Amino acid sequence: MSSRWTRMGACAPFTSRTSSRSLAAAAGRNIVGLGTGASEATRISAPTSQPASRANSSQGLGTGVSQATCVSGSASRPASRANGSWRPSNTSDLLPVREQFLAHPRALTTPHRSAKASDDIGAKDLQVGLPRATGANSKLETRVALDDEQKTALRRVFAWCDADSDGVLNAAEFAAAQRLVAELSPEFDNMAATSIWDSVKNASSGGLVDENSFFQAMHCLTGALKLPRKVLLQGILRQTSGHSSHFDRSVSDLKHALVRNVSSLPGDDSVMAPPPPGPLWRTATGSSTFLLPPGAAGGPAAARVAFKLMQYLAMRTEDCTIIDSELAAKMMGHRRMFKDMLDMTGDICGVHVVAPGSKSTVDLFLMKSPDAEQLFRVRVIGLQLSPGPDLRLVGMGNFDAGPVQQSDIPASLWNEICVQTAVAQSAPEETSLTAPPPPASLERQSSMLGDADLQDAALVLAAVPVARHLFRIKLNLESQARPATHYVMLLPRLKTAEVGHVRYGDHRIAIKQTGSVGCDVKSTSFKNFVISNIQGAQLSNMVIEHEFTAHRVRLQTRAVASASQVMPVPDLSAEERACNLGDDASRAASLRATLDSQGLGRRSGERDIAFAVRLGKALCSGYAYDVAITDSHVRNLPTLIWEQRRGDCSAFNAGFVYALRAFGIPARVSLGFKYGRAVAQACGSVVAPHAEAEFFAEGIGWVPCDATLGLRRLGHDASSALSFVEWRPATMSVAEAQELARVLQMPQDPWQQLVKEGLQNKLEKLINGQVNAKELSAALSTARGISESASLACVDRVMELLGETVQLSTDTFVKCLAAMELGTFRELGTGGGLSETSRAGVKMFEGGPWSGDPLDPKQMKECMMVPEQMHRIMEHVGAENTVMDWSAMWPYGVFTCSYEFEEKPILP
Repeated sequence: MSSRWTRMGACAPFTSRTSSRSLAAAAGRNIVGLGTGASEATRISAPTSQPASRANSSQGLGTGVSQATCVSGSASRPASRANGSWRPSNTSDLLPVREQFLAHPRALTTPHRSAKASDDIGAKDLQVGLPRATGANSKLETRVALDDEQKTALRRVFAWCDADSDGVLNAAEFAAAQRLVAELSPEFDNMAATSIWDSVKNASSGGLVDENSFFQAMHCLTGALKLPRKVLLQGILRQTSGHSSHFDRSVSDLKHALVRNVSSLPGDDSVMAPPPPGPLWRTATGSSTFLLPPGAAGGPAAARVAFKLMQYLAMRTEDCTIIDSELAAKMMGHRRMFKDMLDMTGDICGVHVVAPGSKSTVDLFLMKSPDAEQLFRVRVIGLQLSPGPDLRLVGMGNFDAGPVQQSDIPASLWNEICVQTAVAQSAPEETSLTAPPPPASLERQSSMLGDADLQDAALVLAAVPVARHLFRIKLNLESQARPATHYVMLLPRLKTAEVGHVRYGDHRIAIKQTGSVGCDVKSTSFKNFVISNIQGAQLSNMVIEHEFTAHRVRLQTRAVASASQVMPVPDLSAEERACNLGDDASRAASLRATLDSQGLGRRSGERDIAFAVRLGKALCSGYAYDVAITDSHVRNLPTLIWEQRRGDCSAFNAGFVYALRAFGIPARVSLGFKYGRAVAQACGSVVAPHAEAEFFAEGIGWVPCDATLGLRRLGHDASSALSFVEWRPATMSVAEAQELARVLQMPQDPWQQLVKEGLQNKLEKLINGQVNAKELSAALSTARGISESASLACVDRVMELLGETVQLSTDTFVKCLAAMELGTFRELGTGGGLSETSRAGVKMFEGGPWSGDPLDPKQMKECMMVPEQMHRIMEHVGAENTVMDWSAMWPYGVFTCSYEFEEKPILP
């Protein structure tokens, strides 16, 4: 994703022995147990004794927990959690709980068995190894109640630990919540907490705690810690921020990498086959059994630990017995993200230890089904295992994720995956892994055909309507100044299948008022945009809607494509061809020479689609994602990636597009947003600015793709998990420039410059009808007052782009000359009001109203459009995460744009 045009509109490893206070910053989900009890100096410690009634029980929430830990209120859970994690079978497991702070300072919380409110707390409550409270401190009611601010802070802890969002915490979740808060004490005893964790880490045991009981328990705990109020509140905020520990940063990097490295994700249209009998991992709870995938079954210990770690992180199981307590605490609040990641990319089908040793690197390969179109890899780096027979993960470095090809998987491992898949697809009672069938080749779908098909087969683009995608945009004026009286708003129309761009089937724009303030919004629709007059009083109640039919697009052989899904090949006009081949002639020649020297030049007779795929695949290896170098070379994007082998999404796709142009293939950069659940997880916003590409393959049409970190797929997906919307191509066409000239004077626009120059009229006075290059050159030299050599070079360049050696009319020549200038590279997202709608899906100007005549730019004040959560988006693309005062950076209005996304079914 591009930081430059967005702005204008490896972690250190951690181990379980790091500081206890930094440990809890990432803690939060269902792992770490903390017993009650603190020394007279508010030290958290393990119990000194335990009655026989608890000796063999795992039903506690830590020290001082009764045999039947329970919960107040009437909260309930479903009978089971997906993939084997524990839940009560009925609501009788949800029992009342009564909290009482014990006078002995070693006790932090003491949940008790069900008791009537009038009952005295006595021996029947089975206080574990602690004296019963007496005196003034024997009743919770003597303490000052939690205020709203404290409850809000503690509610963050509760939500952080409640990964499945069911409104109650189980034993390990509640123990982890206690630890999160208790770690704020400077005298926190990690050894004692670890000992207690070992007694309750089996999360299927124990009772449940709802929010009210949680507040009671935390009331006791925060009182025992005796921390200043400000320190407590700030500490809780830090503990639940998800940004304070090495593991937090590793997970953040993983989320960003998943979105950055993956162009799109398909919808859930396939399900993994049921696991066959074979080497199994029965979890410590006994409630879940998993097939050990190839590479983990009988493989190195690091492979098994990595598999079990990911199964736990992805909420496939609640068994975390192989994870050290302090490391587990760091993982708590991130499990939902890992679950969503595996839900989107598939389950683990194979494991490979890349680098064994004291800090192992392990690859986990994921796919949704045996015929899945994409394979993914999650690389776990720096796994550290404890010595001895009691195998435990005690430390790790970070993660990496992205799509891979079958060739990226070791051949022996792929054969095992094929064997296991073949067994899974046959009848379980008739097969056994001890006598496997011959290795089978998985019949995987692919959007990237083989070299032979790309060169010789009859290929088509097939598009399937998947869903209606709706964006709602709300604008907020940042500065404290009053809104202007009038605004003019430009909204882009998407390029749809009707004009040969197949990502989208149609596009609807609506401008709505949510209240009664102001008059109706007056809009005028053009073919390429909508222009609206907006009153300042309407801004606060205005909602912009972009709704379109999203297509799943694939490149297929005509023999297998469904006739109803085949997209017709559009006719490419002369000016369209000139625009999408346009570039500085000397730069194009230099780029051809560079690619030829790298063995990436176009081969004789090589088909458009075959060359594009070969060129894009070359970017998959040896090239790196780098925002900083893009920012410093923003005017050299057509050559940056080929010269420096580094760049962001705009550098990869601009380099890919202009390389194709240099070898005669029309192509364009697409500017817009990546969007979906994966984006929301990565940067807190449902959208993030992104650049992709399209190229025109002869006989096929406009092929959408993303060359970021290499071309791995052709086509487009319409999933709500991760997809792309192109607001605008990076350059305007002549038709768009002609429309824009009707509403806005743009002196820098090449078309408007030629119109002002009157070049066509001058040429028509000198020549008539169709003329050849020599005649055009002579007329152009006279009309412009330039040398014959300069004139001939200009005419030859237009002829070269068109592939024409015959005659042209003056009208066609002038339009192609303007198109060539329009297509020449300029900084992405700049070059006129329509191009700049790509930054936010909307562009605002102070001034107007527009009444039918072109607006004078001298009387218009251009507003800055900034997506909300821009600092998070900048962090996501790898730029500096700084909260900026945008209104101080721009002399006119600055609007922040908030986005809502909704997926709707396609109605019959």
